[in-house]
Amino acid sequence: MTTLNVPKETMSRKDPEKYFTIIEKLGEGSYGSVYKAINAGTGIVVAIKRVSVDNDLEDMEKEINFMKQCKSPYIVTYHASFRKENEVWIVMEYCGAGSVCDAMKITNKTLSEDQIAVVSRDVLQGLAYLHSVRKIHRDIKAGNILMNHKGESKLADFGVSGQLSDTMAKRQTVIGTPFWMAPEVIQEVGYDYKADIWSYGITCIEMAESKPPLFNVHPMRVIFMIPNPSRPPPKLTEPEKWSPEFNDFLAKCLTRKPEQRPSAEELLKHPFITRAKSHSLLVPLIDEQDIIINEKGREVALGIEQKDEEEEDLEDEDSDDSDIDRGTMVPRNNSGDEEYDTGTMVITDNKNSYDTVVFNNDDEDTGTMKLKSTMTAKKGFIPDYMNQFKKTDDDNKYSSHSLDDLKKMLADLEIEREKEVQKIHDRFSINRQALLAVIEEKKATTTKN
Repeated sequence: MTTLNVPKETMSRKDPEKYFTIIEKLGEGSYGSVYKAINAGTGIVVAIKRVSVDNDLEDMEKEINFMKQCKSPYIVTYHASFRKENEVWIVMEYCGAGSVCDAMKITNKTLSEDQIAVVSRDVLQGLAYLHSVRKIHRDIKAGNILMNHKGESKLADFGVSGQLSDTMAKRQTVIGTPFWMAPEVIQEVGYDYKADIWSYGITCIEMAESKPPLFNVHPMRVIFMIPNPSRPPPKLTEPEKWSPEFNDFLAKCLTRKPEQRPSAEELLKHPFITRAKSHSLLVPLIDEQDIIINEKGREVALGIEQKDEEEEDLEDEDSDDSDIDRGTMVPRNNSGDEEYDTGTMVITDNKNSYDTVVFNNDDEDTGTMKLKSTMTAKKGFIPDYMNQFKKTDDDNKYSSHSLDDLKKMLADLEIEREKEVQKIHDRFSINRQALLAVIEEKKATTTKN
């Protein structure tokens, strides 16, 4: 096997462009953009994740160290890392077929049950390895499962992965993507590798239906819904269209109590997995994806770069002022006639009033959620911040930027959104724990009396 021509040290200060030539952008991963590149001298094709140093360098070091320690054919291989100006470059194994999520998006198809079984066998092998060396992935989803052109799948994107130490067998931090999170992760009651099993169950539904359960609900509301014990575990929208084996496999992955959830090793013995066929089942999907990419280009195929006519359609949609809902986490009935809903966590009753849970950010903020009553917006009312979307190009502060700059700004904005969501959840968790502690104290006092 040919060895890459790269420095051995972690985060080498040598210029990575002397070792690699960038070919094209592959997509967005956790913390940064991913590119296809060729290693000078060897001609080996690799994937390079370029991460802005503005992000947490400690997290990047964790991801690099995590990948360096992993030695499995079911885990994307780490090759090298560089520190260049305001970026860190992480050089990884290139999986030419991209992620399962990308394949579904580009072809506009979901996976068949047999294809899901093939992917599942590889993913469970990868998870079994990770868990055997006391590591948790913590962000399992279709976007983090990469394929090569043989149809083999590998786990990738270890931006939030963690290691189980002997002194802390259960993690306490909330990390991952909300729709795929296990109940125990959100509840912060401590979790272990069984959280990956739940996430993979959700991923199987994603592969079958193109979206995870609750995908149309705001992520912050999802955080409150998933751990709700009165809600039944997620399942396929039309379970009768799938085999009993697949439904049973999902039911086992999505068992609410982690101690009753099977391990990856146990799931590898499940009939749904043992009957899995050859990797070649995925080749037609990969070939179809490649044809589309060759015709349109990867960025257009993925929707990263819109065609001119698509951009015009979007502009036409933006100019339509009717029936716009700007609320965040807004469950409500259809009796209201308001055009703009600007509340946060708004619940509308039949009297057209709003109860809004407000997370304060002023100097007197103690992190407490305060329940306030708000007035119903008048028909045709447009809040000030909405007017920003109606300014002309001359007034728009983004109009002078290049397309590449705008794409980077959008990616940075997404990262910032995730951070803000996490901050809100952290504040909620702190107050929840404080309330629980006081409740327990009151109970103890009452018992003594």
